[in-house]
Amino acid sequence: MHRLSDIDLRLLRVFIAIVESGGLAPAQIALNLSQSTISTQLAELEKRLGLRLCQRGRAGFSLTRAGEKLYAASGDLFAAVDRFQKVTADVSGEMKGVLRIGTVDAMLSNPAFDLPALLGAFAARAPSVVVELSTDSPDAMVRAISDGTRDLAIGPFVKPARAATSEIAFIPLFKERQAMFCAAGHPLFGRRRLGLADIRAYSFVARRYLNRFDLETVGHLKAAAVVEQMEAQAALILSGRFIGFLPVHYAMLIGRETRLRKLPLGAEGEYESPFFLLHKKGAEDNVVLRNFLNRVKEQCNTDPGLAVAGGIHC
Repeated sequence: MHRLSDIDLRLLRVFIAIVESGGLAPAQIALNLSQSTISTQLAELEKRLGLRLCQRGRAGFSLTRAGEKLYAASGDLFAAVDRFQKVTADVSGEMKGVLRIGTVDAMLSNPAFDLPALLGAFAARAPSVVVELSTDSPDAMVRAISDGTRDLAIGPFVKPARAATSEIAFIPLFKERQAMFCAAGHPLFGRRRLGLADIRAYSFVARRYLNRFDLETVGHLKAAAVVEQMEAQAALILSGRFIGFLPVHYAMLIGRETRLRKLPLGAEGEYESPFFLLHKKGAEDNVVLRNFLNRVKEQCNTDPGLAVAGGIHC
């Protein structure tokens, strides 16, 4: 039986990056290594294991059966390594390991939640912890928390998703103001007064994770376009062919008065979207995650509006 060494673990991480990038050439960015170096390290791993892990060449990149099995087992291995690092951190009181955070996009301009300051405060308290930060849709983040591939997630989560995930803790944070926008060139751009009945004839872009909610809000039967993230939503609205919801703070950041305008619908065209922090129930016993939650509490204490609107017990 082949006994794993530190070298094997390093080479396995290279292999995982190759698979998840879709080949050796795309993995150069993820690994910050040249393609020749990546090829050499993959060949070394295959030699050490005595297995052919993938096919590469003019026909493209594909995993062998052995490669598929090793990739699946590697996920379990490194998840166990992460758990071990977190347990040792708990025992020693020293914060080490990896904290995997997911969030929706368009957070930088949100005045209700200063994500960069929060990350900076955490990094200052836990300099030995590696932060993995990714953006994704709310539905994908719920799945990631459930299957253990993310430790924390921050975003808007609708009630059906919350009801279906009894093993996940949902902590209220703040509410984000949403409004409906159009851009220069759209027939509604210059209108001074509108009702929902006036906009139903126009192409509407909906977010996939809020598809039914968005459609029911405006009374559309179906969306003319569907997106996962706010930048895609904004791009379609700015094309002048679609109307749709955007976070007000984000629209103010990217828009200009001549390009992007909030539709004059009054209360009918606006609503508050609740944001939550998610983690597995019981995970707050982990010293690294608990440290991050404490930084959230500190931010809520310094922002009276967040403290009142949030659910974090400060």
